[in-house]
Amino acid sequence: MALSELLEGLNHSTNFFLAHVQRCYQLDESSCKDIANALSLVNMVLGIFSIFCSFYRKSHWASWLLLISFLLDLAIGTMTRHLNPCSKLGAELNDFAVFTTFGLASALLLGMEGPLSGLLAIMYVLTTSFRLCFFTTGVPFIYKGLPSAYASCVLASTSLLTKGNTFILCCVALLMVLFMIDQTYYPHEEILESENWKKMVYLGGIIMLVLSPFSLTPLYCLMWSISYIFFPESLWGKKACVRPQHCEN
Repeated sequence: MALSELLEGLNHSTNFFLAHVQRCYQLDESSCKDIANALSLVNMVLGIFSIFCSFYRKSHWASWLLLISFLLDLAIGTMTRHLNPCSKLGAELNDFAVFTTFGLASALLLGMEGPLSGLLAIMYVLTTSFRLCFFTTGVPFIYKGLPSAYASCVLASTSLLTKGNTFILCCVALLMVLFMIDQTYYPHEEILESENWKKMVYLGGIIMLVLSPFSLTPLYCLMWSISYIFFPESLWGKKACVRPQHCEN
């Protein structure tokens, strides 16, 4: 009974948020574009701080910042799809934020203590850039190749669970590179616009991040990302709103 009430309350809260954002969009389209751009900027700033943490060998904090960015990126995607605040500036800012946070900052978790890890870090960054250029398929609800946010979540979670073990991180990073350049189709992660259980998964990530012991949060995010990687259609397939049409500024 308590779970059903919680699901109903979460559903009402999500619908209220989306309706409020839509009203905001109707009143002032420019302001809503600014909000979406500001969130992308926040995501990029988190990535920059993660890079600084990696340079000062604080991989623990760098990994936590990447997990926060992962959750924020899902919220930005929901807002962008719902409002459809298409603009050249917004698209470029979001791509730069993704490259900075889920490309550069994630690659620096490898430590680059030797030529092999350094080469793998370069490969990881180049793969993220490649995905940003060629991820579109022209098919609604579909990505081609693993989204870099999920690859970054796996890498950051592994770093926290293994206390920055370089060998394990390099193995995981190589797997993520292969998944990102693979031609497998992945669904758009419309978590906050889909079934209640998906909203609960997202809410669980927020709760874990704020309240739970540190060892449980990366394990939760790792299992979440792995389920998306290996069961994209059976678990995370599309059953949500129609994706807005692409527009140009």
